[in-house]
Amino acid sequence: MKFSCVSIGTELNLGLILNTNSKYITEMLTELGLECNYMLTVRDDCGDIENALKEAISHSEVIVVSGGLGPTDDDLTRVAVAKALNKDLVKDESLDQTSLRFLKWLQNKSIEGTLKRQSFIPEGSIPIKPRIGSASGFIIKIGPDYSKEAAGCSKWVFSIPGVPKEMKDMLDNDVIPFLKGMIDLPAQVGGKTGREFLKKKILLTTDISESEMEFRIKDAKQHAKDLKVEIGVTANPGLIKIMLLAKSCDKKECDSNLKLIEKKIREVIGENIYGAGNDIMADSIREAIKKKGSKITISVAESVTGGLISSLLTDTGGSSEFFTGSIVSYSTGAKEEVLNIMDDLIVQKGVVSPDVCLEMAQNVKRLFHSDFAVGTTGIAGPKSCEKDKKIGLVYCCLIGPNGISEVYEKNFIGTRTEIKFRTAQFILNRLRLAINNL
Repeated sequence: MKFSCVSIGTELNLGLILNTNSKYITEMLTELGLECNYMLTVRDDCGDIENALKEAISHSEVIVVSGGLGPTDDDLTRVAVAKALNKDLVKDESLDQTSLRFLKWLQNKSIEGTLKRQSFIPEGSIPIKPRIGSASGFIIKIGPDYSKEAAGCSKWVFSIPGVPKEMKDMLDNDVIPFLKGMIDLPAQVGGKTGREFLKKKILLTTDISESEMEFRIKDAKQHAKDLKVEIGVTANPGLIKIMLLAKSCDKKECDSNLKLIEKKIREVIGENIYGAGNDIMADSIREAIKKKGSKITISVAESVTGGLISSLLTDTGGSSEFFTGSIVSYSTGAKEEVLNIMDDLIVQKGVVSPDVCLEMAQNVKRLFHSDFAVGTTGIAGPKSCEKDKKIGLVYCCLIGPNGISEVYEKNFIGTRTEIKFRTAQFILNRLRLAINNL
């Protein structure tokens, strides 16, 4: 079943705010097994909204519209939907209470009338009363005789507010339960009995380039094509996402095909995959520790990453159970006075060196009495602080039980922020692997 996501708002078209609504809506509906084939963003213009709706209706069975349901003159969605469907706007008296919920003591008929615009919905709609905010939503069914493009099947328009918290509340508590009820019924889409199930999964990877990944998963991609599993790759510094989308008219087959392709991908780049979906690196470290069934502690000595590793580790709940503390020894003085790095070593080797990095990790481990310790030092730019050492040169050290003592030299590219994130992702992934291998 295909769906379109239509976002209303001139502020979106001008790039003044990020369109987080469409991301949330498509994520949630894809989880139900629906496939987004159109995503439209429209300014606050009745004609443009009407045209966008007609376009979406011609290509999708479900259309979710967010925004333009408030009481102001530029809130035009209800009018545009009514025009697009050749319906009259009718007042639903049951919506007056929520339309006026913020008008408690001000006696002003003009303002009251403006707010009551929110009580009007297209004729034949099912009203959605807001639990937060005052903007009502509505659901309306489009019959198979609406147009040639309807292809003999019924379609549905869901109109919900654009304020993110109001949108999420109405989508989660009204739209999705309604759609689940539709999906559970025997479907006839496009004149054909049955429907295609969709199942998706996003794998999160680090310390691998997009080109290397493409080379290593090429066999898996060919197998995936045979099984109607789509593989997409999106690359960002320090994080590449692999998106898997399986399609089948058999739900069990859909699930098994997705698992099979995921297994084949893990066989060739397993060490680089640290999570899935909305996981963060710290989540995977916490879970790795949990699986060991014993208390494992971690400390960090940071220079080039400037506290980023500590921040990432504490982004997961329960991090206090394993993260003992850190030293951000950004200056040479801090390395000498706080971490007790010998001045002779710094003079001889330089602060950006494997020797200093090792000392940083060893000393912070001793200071916090932790099981594992991480150290980082490097050059993030825009200028190099040491002669003959290029921007992006980074040393990372990992110290742990059973004689674990590893120093890595990396040459990252990118901005300061990107080099810092690449460094943090790399060494935290090495830490995750080391815990798994205990």
